[in-house]
Amino acid sequence: MRVIAGTAKGLRLKSPTTGTRPMMDRMKESVFSALGEFEGIRVLDLYAGSGSLGLEALSRGASHALFIENSRDAIVKLEQNVETTGMGDRCEISWIDVKAALQSIPEQRFDLIFVDPPYNMTAASVRSDCEALVMHGYLSDEGKILVHRPGKESDLVPLGLKVVWDRDFGQSRVYLFTHEDEEEGN
Repeated sequence: MRVIAGTAKGLRLKSPTTGTRPMMDRMKESVFSALGEFEGIRVLDLYAGSGSLGLEALSRGASHALFIENSRDAIVKLEQNVETTGMGDRCEISWIDVKAALQSIPEQRFDLIFVDPPYNMTAASVRSDCEALVMHGYLSDEGKILVHRPGKESDLVPLGLKVVWDRDFGQSRVYLFTHEDEEEGN
């Protein structure tokens, strides 16, 4: 696993030994190409694991990334990856359970949010996380939420969000959500 593009292009990242399922380089390259510009955006990486998604966004020009993870092994690898990429001045790592973190109101909103939980997490739980992001004001007005799930799972439709696109990558599916238009929500 490595950083695909930007200032840290080609740097190898360490993965936790258990409990994570990193997005493969080819899939990550396709997804990041579809996301567009990163210059100056704020990123939230939930279930961060190695931090590869948030670090990729930083490498491509994001101004700040907050990583949320609760596994000790993942935190150790994430800290090593932040050091390897030299992006510590634009990162914040929070060692907390995602569900607990999403109960608070954020100090600032985020332009891009990655939700990449373990595959064994239920669709209902992932939907709940996405809805909490909207209800508690984590997502900026023009923000996007990228969700990585098993391909065999039924469609994910969180309240308050609309699907911009979804794509299958082998046994994985990636969704991109934005705020639901007010007219659509009524």
